Amino acid sequence: MPNKAKAYITIVLCLGAAVLLLAARSWYSPNTLQWLTLLGFAAVSSTLKIRIPGGESTLSPNFVFILLAMTRCSFSEVVAIALAAGLVQTLWTAQRPRLVQVGFSAAALVLSASVAFEASRFLLAQIGSTSSMVFAVVAGSLYLPLNTALVSAVIGLVSGKPVVQVARTCYESVFPYFMAGMFFTGLVSHTIPDMAVWNAAVAVFPIVVLGYLYAQSRKKTAALATVQRVSAEQEEFVGIGSYRHRR
Repeated sequence: MPNKAKAYITIVLCLGAAVLLLAARSWYSPNTLQWLTLLGFAAVSSTLKIRIPGGESTLSPNFVFILLAMTRCSFSEVVAIALAAGLVQTLWTAQRPRLVQVGFSAAALVLSASVAFEASRFLLAQIGSTSSMVFAVVAGSLYLPLNTALVSAVIGLVSGKPVVQVARTCYESVFPYFMAGMFFTGLVSHTIPDMAVWNAAVAVFPIVVLGYLYAQSRKKTAALATVQRVSAEQEEFVGIGSYRHRR
């Protein structure tokens, strides 16, 4: 592994550990049942993994419940949910996962969620808004670029690919699903009262599953199209070669 990649991973792990320590020392859970509900849904949704084309990283719809937690939970609770989601997403069905990979994935989610949460609270306080829908949109608009940047940077540094190119591929792969999930989460959080978090999670989960199934079907369609294109090119090449051989 290149030294730049090692240094970058070390920095991200240290920052993630610092955020976890801060969250642990300032733990506050005004509604434990609500937190456990969102934690459970985030963990379950983290098992619905989709591999991003051109890399080993995966996309999971757990961001929907992380955003929902941002509108309902404290900073400490959001960090804990992001940590659990990152661990489940990395470890689920993984064969011999490396400790550094598990740690980095969890740290990236923790950093993205914590920065998006605090920055959104600050921005909404400046404009005097208390709308949970606006909060979800602002937090989601910050969370996606942050998480994409953190993951793309490590992929680029480890593989030697241009970081901007990797980021573009990751962003284009997740953007449609993320935008749909972000706006639906904002709508649900705005229409369902704060105390009815179970209803909110249950309302969101079927959309999460449908989005996952749709993404999987698109992935299979794209893979089939690639195979058919390669087969057609091979047949064309063989035909040209046979023609030349006959002459």
